[in-house]
Amino acid sequence: MEIANSMTIFMRHRFLAIDMQADKVGAWAPFFVAFILLSIAGWGIWIIPPHEGSIETSSNENLPRFVEHFPSDYSNEIPNDDVIRMAWHPEESDLGVGKTVDRYVELGELQTVDHPSIPANATLQTTVTWTSQNMFNITVKINISSEIENGMLRIILIENEVEMFGRTPMQHAVVRLYDPTPLGEGNGTINRELGLTNGLTINDASRLQLVVLLSDWMTEENHALLVSDLPMDDSGPSETGQRMSTLMGVGVIALALAAIVRAEWKREVFLPKLRGSRDGEGEPIAYLRIGLRDVKIREVRVLPPWKLVRGIRDIELPAGTDKTIPVRVKLEKGQEDVNIRIIETEWSIEVDEMGAWVLDLTLYKEPAT
Repeated sequence: MEIANSMTIFMRHRFLAIDMQADKVGAWAPFFVAFILLSIAGWGIWIIPPHEGSIETSSNENLPRFVEHFPSDYSNEIPNDDVIRMAWHPEESDLGVGKTVDRYVELGELQTVDHPSIPANATLQTTVTWTSQNMFNITVKINISSEIENGMLRIILIENEVEMFGRTPMQHAVVRLYDPTPLGEGNGTINRELGLTNGLTINDASRLQLVVLLSDWMTEENHALLVSDLPMDDSGPSETGQRMSTLMGVGVIALALAAIVRAEWKREVFLPKLRGSRDGEGEPIAYLRIGLRDVKIREVRVLPPWKLVRGIRDIELPAGTDKTIPVRVKLEKGQEDVNIRIIETEWSIEVDEMGAWVLDLTLYKEPAT
């Protein structure tokens, strides 16, 4: 392998203690950086939501607090916080849904209805799966702990972070789908296949939530409520084994890159630095700065039309030293062009623990006068 060097490539200076320490750091720094990157990658892989074919959710013993809003204009900002919110926009608006007026009347024609947290009279269990890019299936199991008259199960789909061209602010908790189903007596299971509206698809699942509300359609007394996410398709590995395989693959890549960087570092700090100059008489000289490994100069060759006046070979140089080597040359017999100034040289060296190398060096010589 050859490393090209010229008179302007390397600057000559002494080895300082801080240089030596910095060079030694390079031996382990690539692997330390690889470990940090691998740790970050592992953390990222583990927090990626898993690939889920379906999501199962159960309600709690208490209904959480939830708020229903009836904004009259897009400028009515609905908070995006930890509270369960549903924004029922007018049907004629770009964010409206067909049942807004009915729900508005059912709740007493108020702009905001704040439902407090109360004990639940039933438990709900849901399973949500996608059946196509814009269709999902929801199964709701209802377990009633006390008699419920006039029961109504409401499935409500809300969308957060809705951007509207030319309008601010961003809209949250927008009701996109409302599906009410009357209940019979006692426990039971309701299965519904519902389609998304407003151009929504499975790709929007991260911004969608399902609210399932069990209430009395005559009195609007609430009995149970749960909130469920929608499965996110191809969001991440589906099991620990797949996450480990992914992390191992990232680890192999990180370690391979660290090994490449360390190899480049070894070449930089172990190989000598070679540059050329001229003495006061215009004769070429070479400066050899030895790296972190001992060097032995096996042979120096000069390419035609030049030849060495005196051979340079078998010179042993310890690590961390500098050596100035005069390169005395003359034109080969028969060469008449005394104005040739460029001298191409090849330096065959052996570096401890690095093997044999050939360094190329271009020198210059003042023409004879």
